[in-house]
Amino acid sequence: MAAKAVAAPEVPEREVHAADFFDPASSTCGLADAIAALPESGGRVRLAAGTYTLRRSLYLPSRVSLVGDGPASVLTILPLKTSLLANGVRKGQRVMELKARPRFRVGDGIGLRDNERGGWWGTHGIVQKIEGRRVRLDVPFNRQLTVAQKATAVTLFPAILAEDETDIEIRDLTLNGPLGYAGRWWDFTYSGMHIVGCRRVRILNCTVAGWPSDGIGVQRGSDVQVAHCQSHGCRGHGFHPGTGLARSVWSHNIGEGNGVDGFFFCARVHHSVCSDSVFTGNGRHGIGGVADAGDHHNIVSSNVCSYNAMCGIDAHRGEEQVITGNLLLGNSRAEPGRYPGVRMHDLSRSLVQGNRCADDQETPTQTLGIVESGDSDQNLISGNLCVGMEGAVIVTGRNSRAEGNLV
Repeated sequence: MAAKAVAAPEVPEREVHAADFFDPASSTCGLADAIAALPESGGRVRLAAGTYTLRRSLYLPSRVSLVGDGPASVLTILPLKTSLLANGVRKGQRVMELKARPRFRVGDGIGLRDNERGGWWGTHGIVQKIEGRRVRLDVPFNRQLTVAQKATAVTLFPAILAEDETDIEIRDLTLNGPLGYAGRWWDFTYSGMHIVGCRRVRILNCTVAGWPSDGIGVQRGSDVQVAHCQSHGCRGHGFHPGTGLARSVWSHNIGEGNGVDGFFFCARVHHSVCSDSVFTGNGRHGIGGVADAGDHHNIVSSNVCSYNAMCGIDAHRGEEQVITGNLLLGNSRAEPGRYPGVRMHDLSRSLVQGNRCADDQETPTQTLGIVESGDSDQNLISGNLCVGMEGAVIVTGRNSRAEGNLV
């Protein structure tokens, strides 16, 4: 007698389409459900052209790719609403009381901070319950917040979030902040993309525009590539690697019109590269924070930093950096004559080579080329072209050397 055929177990699809899960009433427009439909081994979520309004972060687990149809695949958020707390909160509690009725609803992602405790000390959570002016979150408060320091809840969160994951990919999509947002800069934990402690990350061909915080932020982790991306008009930094990030490559990007730096090296970034990119018209530096707070062994190469409010490249309070082949053009727009193309303050054992400092404006604002200051020493400044600068190359370190520069 022939054995009875046994049906093979159903294998989950390795690629799902967001359109099959689309639900405008959902806090993620159904995108979280699409990700959840993938097997534990991961897969791809295809994000068709369209606008997806988020009320909380879209979380990416390991081995998942979120792939759009290009600029027409848009993730966006609603206009921000803020609420002041009526009473302070303690670390570990989950319930807060607001001064007025909440301006958000159950399922919304919110952030909490005060004027003293933001960043890693703030709290991000999802509204779990509302009773009058009392609101319960799904997570405990990370730190104490006080009314004296204006403890505030805001309906802002990263559009895309991942923490301690491996092998994630985000590509071919756009993140849009609220139209016409002109409010404060919320700290880096509210970045459009906030990737924390992850390994083997690829962010490709994405645009972030008008975000109330930084555009693309990657904190901690290693082996990260961010390429062919753009950040325009964000209130914070355009691009922000930080908090010990290792072995990252940021290339062929554009940061324009952001409120702070076009590209910002934060604390303890090492063995990383920022290259072949353009940072223009930003509210502070084109590239800032180089070497600050323990950064070391990084390369800043072949970038254009133009018409920024302060320095083209600001490198300070650190060591062991390579700054080579960059074009620093028409910077110091906020205070003409004050900020150089490359500022080296309290910087040591670094190579600054083959850069071009210039100003093509009718009334030049960048009148300084490459300037050492503070306790800078043991730097090699060579082969740079700073013709036409009032202060072309200024060296103060006893053991620093300026050789072969054309001034």
